[in-house]
Amino acid sequence: MIPPRAPAFAADDPHRAVDLCDVAGRAQLVAWRRDTGHRRVRTDAHHGVDAYDLEPDGGHVWWFDAGPDGVGLWRRQPFTDGPAGPGLADLPRGRPYGLAFDRTGTRVAVCVGVGAESRCYLGRPGGTGHLLATAPGYLSLVDLSADGRLLALAGRPDGPQAVTVLRLDDGHTDVVAGDRRRRVWALEFRTGPGGDAELLVVVEADGRYTVGTWRPGHGLRLRTHLAFDAEITAHWYADGDRVLVQHDRAGRSRLLLADLDGGAPRVLPTPAGTILDLACAPEGTIHYVWSREAVPPRRLVADPAGDAPAAVPAVPGRREVWTPRPYGRIHSFLATPPGAGPWPTILLVHGGPFLHDRDSYDPRVEALTRAGYAVVRTNYRGSTGYGPRWRHGFGHRVGLAQVEDLTAVRRHLIDLGVARPGQTGLCGYSWGGYLVLLAMGLRPADWAVGLAVAPVADYLAAHRATIPALREADEELFGGTPDEVPGRYRAADPMTYLDRVRGPLFLAAATDDERCPAGSVRRYVAGLRRRSVPHEVLWVPGGHHGDPAGQTAVFTALLRYAATALPTRPAAGRQPTDAPEPDPRSGRGSTPDPSEGGEWNEATHRAERPDQHRRAGPWRRHRQDAPRS
Repeated sequence: MIPPRAPAFAADDPHRAVDLCDVAGRAQLVAWRRDTGHRRVRTDAHHGVDAYDLEPDGGHVWWFDAGPDGVGLWRRQPFTDGPAGPGLADLPRGRPYGLAFDRTGTRVAVCVGVGAESRCYLGRPGGTGHLLATAPGYLSLVDLSADGRLLALAGRPDGPQAVTVLRLDDGHTDVVAGDRRRRVWALEFRTGPGGDAELLVVVEADGRYTVGTWRPGHGLRLRTHLAFDAEITAHWYADGDRVLVQHDRAGRSRLLLADLDGGAPRVLPTPAGTILDLACAPEGTIHYVWSREAVPPRRLVADPAGDAPAAVPAVPGRREVWTPRPYGRIHSFLATPPGAGPWPTILLVHGGPFLHDRDSYDPRVEALTRAGYAVVRTNYRGSTGYGPRWRHGFGHRVGLAQVEDLTAVRRHLIDLGVARPGQTGLCGYSWGGYLVLLAMGLRPADWAVGLAVAPVADYLAAHRATIPALREADEELFGGTPDEVPGRYRAADPMTYLDRVRGPLFLAAATDDERCPAGSVRRYVAGLRRRSVPHEVLWVPGGHHGDPAGQTAVFTALLRYAATALPTRPAAGRQPTDAPEPDPRSGRGSTPDPSEGGEWNEATHRAERPDQHRRAGPWRRHRQDAPRS
């Protein structure tokens, strides 16, 4: 089942919009006539559609035609009838790093990642693309101004070129710099006709996230009445004067409508839970995808002048747990089966690390609780939604700090009578799968089973083979390349701790995974085999996100393995144990003990991947600079 997403609207034709639907398990683009309600599937993409947009007049839709490795081309197709053609001719195949139109739709800009390079092109829709700029590594296209004269590009938010604005008429370049004390994200230019090319931004500084604007000749201006304690994104409202702000804190969302020039923002009527996606229609209604625990995602519409929505009742067996630590409280969402605990427990570890688990529906939680497990989703240090200090405060102790948090939550759940001693396991996808493998080596006595899907298994090998955006993000996390700070990478690498892994372990990986490459998993599995560690490996075709059939096969096998390795009913005559972890220095080999400190303990701040504060434009779904999971 394809999760719903917010539609894309034609700026100059309020009756035309596009969104996605599930066709035989793949997401396909649908043309939607809002005045008649008529919908028609317009694509038959072999690997489904993730990124899409609509020209301002509504005459043509754009969608990215990608292979399993995420590489492909933008296609342009009539809204009503007719085949798809190239969005811009003579462009190389690459990864989608951005798409933007001017207000009239006569100019389009496209940025693609080709190998280890970013290339930005400009042209008339359906015409020839002309190369504007190239840059090594990752650079994303933010937006074109309404008049088509300014093009905004985004680099690292803490780098010297956090935002670059190209003046297309005269070739002049403006740059907004960031650093570790002030990170800057560009969002979008002011919508609507007129010559006021004002760029909306978010700035992180002094422990707050603040909405700001940038204008040629005026520089950056912060709107201090729109400062928040946790992550936000912002979008110009339909009138082109006000801004719509989404504030995510502690796993829940709220929407606010604000005047840039002052006054308290107004909280819009949305139910408690999580807003997963949103878009603003030309007439001002806000279409968003909402969910909460045990309530699958659904499309809702908010009218800024409307009444408050009905309250959503609490769900039995769901609660939150806050685990106190000297550096702050670790927040977890807990789901338990019917009856009295303690239960065999699985910590379902989110990826990223620059994401967070939310008060939203996760079908894996439902399946695991039906099977008899208590399920815990923990927002370890590095997670979004808890402010800059929680995100950056663990220094370069990549993976090590997160495993410490998972270990502390595990002990707290045992003390609360939730988790059954000796019967706590870990399950994670992508970077969450990496944490599973790392924890199984760092604290082998704590975990009864590890279940890792599409993990980073050999960090050095994965860093060399992954896409440029993630390689750059790794270097932000670690404070350098593997050659510059080898000790930090070694301390964070699951391969380092193979001698201590006891298993049992389940691993699933995709043969064409572009984010967590298959080669790193093969090396790790070979190490398990040489050490006779109990494990099972499942290989599936496709890329990092896989297809619905592959995802179902993986989770079915994972659940079967969990039932064998961590049964919900203890075997007769066998009592669960919770033995203390032996001194790691007594194990085989020369495994370093990360608790001893060393260069990877140096306190520093970690830069976020640049997609966390982007506008809600449809092309940005499944961005290539998104976290690994």
